Amino acid sequence: MQKMARRALEKKVIQFNTLVNHIETTPSDERPIMVKSTTEEIFYADAVIVTVPLGCLKRNAITFIPALPQRIKSAISNLGYGILERIFLRFPRAWWLNAEYLAHGNVGVDFYRFPSLAATVDELPRGTLNFFSLARTHQPQPVLGLFSATKLAEHLTSLSKLELMSVFQRFYIPRLPNYHVDDPDCEISDVENSCWSHNPLSGYGAYTHIPVGSDSGDEDLEVLSEKILDAGKGGIWFAGEHATKSQVVDGIRYCNMATVTGAYQSGVRAATEVIGSLLN
Repeated sequence: MQKMARRALEKKVIQFNTLVNHIETTPSDERPIMVKSTTEEIFYADAVIVTVPLGCLKRNAITFIPALPQRIKSAISNLGYGILERIFLRFPRAWWLNAEYLAHGNVGVDFYRFPSLAATVDELPRGTLNFFSLARTHQPQPVLGLFSATKLAEHLTSLSKLELMSVFQRFYIPRLPNYHVDDPDCEISDVENSCWSHNPLSGYGAYTHIPVGSDSGDEDLEVLSEKILDAGKGGIWFAGEHATKSQVVDGIRYCNMATVTGAYQSGVRAATEVIGSLLN
């Protein structure tokens, strides 16, 4: 990545810590697009690829002048934007696996699934937690990871580090195999977590989905993957996991929304279309 970015960094093309909230297209062929930051800094471009998350588009984090076409607005409104958080718990050693089991050196991921526990009813929103062990990976670590969604994820990631460790230590860790209350290795030593559901720059969420009952999901994704606005020879495109097209492989339709693969493919697609429009 550093090699790919070298020339752009040398020419100071990449602007870090610059929050854009206004994009305006004009009739001018020389400066067809004006991009403005929250600090009133102005940039001019022939083409713009907007990669903010769908949640930001839903909240109108960027003002478009002229306004986005109604079909684009409808697609943004129709698609759902979900909450998903990652949490990682570190221990002094991987006590949940037997030493003999670890000694074999096998590579794999061990899963532990917890539906809502009766003990947590008064303290946590309902929700299933799926733990996975990183103790038998290619770079083994005494770490348990987990994904959490919906209101449970939002609640857990609103807690302080100590509060989060306490919740898992009280309710979940004692239910894992080989746990001993007097073993200090069974105490969580550190915790790290994402916090997308509380971050305005992620749109207070993590991934795009097609809501239950929707009959326009494929069409909405298709619309967001096309050119959004014309401006001179260029224009404005969206890219990201919410702007990926469905693919048909061996007669089966696959959709890469909500994946890194989909986000990457959308970036390649948008960049290719930008280059094509400016060369024509």
